[in-house]
Amino acid sequence: MQPSGNLVADTICRTAEIGLTITGAADAGNITIIDATPVAVATTCPECGHPGTKRDHVVRTLVDLPVVGFPTRLHVRVPRFLCTMASCPRKIFQASLACADDRSKLTHRVTRWVLQRLAIDRMSVAATATALGVGWELVNQVALDACRQLVYDDASHLDGVRILGVDEHVWKHTRKPGQPSNLVTILVDLTDLTPVW
Repeated sequence: MQPSGNLVADTICRTAEIGLTITGAADAGNITIIDATPVAVATTCPECGHPGTKRDHVVRTLVDLPVVGFPTRLHVRVPRFLCTMASCPRKIFQASLACADDRSKLTHRVTRWVLQRLAIDRMSVAATATALGVGWELVNQVALDACRQLVYDDASHLDGVRILGVDEHVWKHTRKPGQPSNLVTILVDLTDLTPVW
């Protein structure tokens, strides 16, 4: 890893572990804004694999973990490149970030943080959304998507389960017509009392 632009800030906010270095910060009332740049970027075209030439930069805004109790927005200065291959259908491409999927509004570590707040700290979806400074719907969707991924991505997660307990409870207390069910089903491995999802 390359030396950081602001070692103290990178250490406190732990941005180095997600491949970013802090270049500035601002207090925007109820939100902390952190300006950052990627430590390393891939300069090859995702379409054809040939190297690109730097064109310009764009600022990508990402929701990150709260800092000292305030919601945080990362303003990441991401380079864009021109593809040098004349036959390539993609003329301009933006560098991907290790800390977030392309087109995602959240860093990867926010997804884990959301699950920890909901499952371990027993925070409500509304309280978790408030802590991040985002809407209830986004936090709920992140939690549902992450849980689905945990369940469906590993076909062996039910190996060794002999006794399965099933419980259903209210996930959200308000439901509008046309919305999916407000109930969630929990599966528990009663063999050793661990949640299966």
